[in-house]
Amino acid sequence: MLDTKYVKETFEMFRELWGDESQYRMCIEEMSELTKALCKFMRYSREEKNSENDKKLESRQDIIEETADVLICASQIMNIVGEESVQKAINYKIARGRKRAEEDLIKLNGRR
Repeated sequence: MLDTKYVKETFEMFRELWGDESQYRMCIEEMSELTKALCKFMRYSREEKNSENDKKLESRQDIIEETADVLICASQIMNIVGEESVQKAINYKIARGRKRAEEDLIKLNGRR
């Protein structure tokens, strides 16, 4: 993992050079590319049940690359809007999701 100071300095350089709006647009673009990669992977998975064909392997690599791009952009957005605020929201949403999952597991196990 890269040094946090290095990353933050780099993000600040991006903001200074290109501005916040450019970073927002880049994030939108990268999320779109990840969406496309995920759709392709699911299509190839459906077409070739239990088979690791070239298209499926290539689309898996695309998912890896696009996920990295999205995470970088999301980190940059966190840098812009405030890392602490985003981290609080993440913690809240994870706790809420876990509570819902636990409740659903209880319901599911009760039906058996």
